[in-house]
Amino acid sequence: MKTFNFWMAGAALAVLATLSGCGGGGDSSSQVSPTLSATLPTTATAGVAVTISGITATNTSALTVDWGDGTQEAPATIPTSLTHTYAATATCVKAGSCSIDLAALGSGTPAEVKGTVVISPAPTLTATLPTIGTAGAAITVSDIAAANGTALSVDWGDGTKEAPATSSTSLTHTYAAAGSYTIDLVLTGANGSSAEKKGSITINSAADPALAATLPTSGVTGTAVSVTGITTSNGTALSVNWGDGTTEVADVSATSLTHTYAATGTFTITLTLDGPPTSTPSVKTGSITINTPELFFSEYVEGSSSNKALEIYNPTSSTVDLSLYSVQMWSRSASGVPVASTASQTLTLTGTLAPGKTLVIYNASSSATLTSAVAASGTQTQADGTYASTNGHQVTSFNGNDTVFLLKSGTVIDAIGATTDLASGATGPTSGWGAADASGTMLTVDHTLRRKAGIGRGTPSLDETWDPTVQWDVYVKDTFTGLGAR
Repeated sequence: MKTFNFWMAGAALAVLATLSGCGGGGDSSSQVSPTLSATLPTTATAGVAVTISGITATNTSALTVDWGDGTQEAPATIPTSLTHTYAATATCVKAGSCSIDLAALGSGTPAEVKGTVVISPAPTLTATLPTIGTAGAAITVSDIAAANGTALSVDWGDGTKEAPATSSTSLTHTYAAAGSYTIDLVLTGANGSSAEKKGSITINSAADPALAATLPTSGVTGTAVSVTGITTSNGTALSVNWGDGTTEVADVSATSLTHTYAATGTFTITLTLDGPPTSTPSVKTGSITINTPELFFSEYVEGSSSNKALEIYNPTSSTVDLSLYSVQMWSRSASGVPVASTASQTLTLTGTLAPGKTLVIYNASSSATLTSAVAASGTQTQADGTYASTNGHQVTSFNGNDTVFLLKSGTVIDAIGATTDLASGATGPTSGWGAADASGTMLTVDHTLRRKAGIGRGTPSLDETWDPTVQWDVYVKDTFTGLGAR
C-alpha cells in the first residue's frame, strides 16, 4: 500500500491510492491519471456570482477549487458547475484580478484547469428620493451619485419610465394625478450587476387656482378698455376671451389686460385661470357694452378764486359740429339744495372740434397762470362769458358742490357732480363729492380732476355716492399743467 499527498492551492488533500499487482509489489505504470475539463469565467463583478461551468472529470476521486481570494472548496461529489461571489474587500479583487485553480485528484497525476478572472467593482448608487408632492407640480430626485455603472433607469410608478445619463445628478417628474407611487432608480453594471434606490411617494391633489379681477362694464369703439386688479394663485395659465372673437393668452403674473373693440354691442368677457391637471379652473365673467365714442369732460379745474375751467375732448375719428352741444351748470345752496329746478347757467357751443383735440372753457377772471397754461397748450379755447348765457353769468362760476352737465341735442351725455336729485330739489352734499383729502377738503373742491386714460365716453348719471377717483385722477389745487392736452 502506498500513500500520496497532493497540495492544491495551499490546501492539503490526502488521497489514499491502493496499488495492487502480482510479483510482490505495485506497478505504477498501471495507475490511470484523472482527466479534467471546464470553462472558467474570465470576467466578474464584485458582489455578483460567477460560474465555472461544463465540469467533466474522469478517474477522479476528489475535486478542489481555489478561487484566488482565500476561498478553497472541495465538494463532496463531482459537480458539473461551481459558483462563487467575490467580495469587494478581497485583496485580489482590489488588485483587479483573481486566479482560479480547479484540480481533479485521483490515483495518478492530478489534472488542473487554471485561469485568471478580471474583477470589476460593483455599481454604487445614492440619491435622495422625495416622499411627498402635488399633482401637476414637478418633484425632484436629487443628490444622485452613480458609479461603476453602464446604464441608469428610473420607473416613476405611474407608467412613465426614463433612461437618463449615468452622469445625472437630479431628475424631475410631474405626476398628473393624486395617489401613492413607487420610485425605482436602478444603476446597471457589467455582468448583470446593479444597484437600486427605491422609495414611496404620496402625491396630493392640487389646490384649485384662485382668480380676482375687476372687469370693465362699458367702453367705446377705438378706445382701449382694461381688466384691472388681476391677482392669481395656484395658476398655470391665464387667458381672456373678450367676446368679440378675440382670445388672448397672458402671463399668470399679469395685473391688467387691455383690449380695443372695433364694433359696438354688448360682449361677454371671460377671464380664465387654469391650474394643475387635477384642479378646477377659476373663471371670472362680465358683460361690457361698447358704444360709439362721444365728446366728454376730460378735465375739471376748481381752484382758488376764479380759477375755473372745463376741458372737453373729442375721442372720435371725425370733426364734431359743436353747435349740437351745450354745457350747463346747476347751482346748489350751502345746504346742498339746488337753487332752482332748471340749470343756473347754460353755454351753447359753436364751431367745430377736430378729432383728438380738446376745447377748454375757462373763467374769464382766471389768473394769468391758468390762462397762460391754456395758451401754451395751443388748444382750442374759449373764455367763458363771451357766449350768451341764460342770465348773463358763466358756466365756469361753479363751486365744488355744483353739478356740471355736457349735453348733446338737449340730452345729458356727461356729468360732474350728483345729478339724480336735481329735478326733485332733494338735498345733496353741502361741500362736494368724494372722500375728503388729508386736509378735509372734498375732491371736487379746490382740486383739479383729470379723466383717467382709457375713458372714451362720459357718465350722464351720478348719485350722491359718486366717487370721482373711479374715473378721475386727482391733483392739488391750481394744477394747470396739461390743461388742454388730453
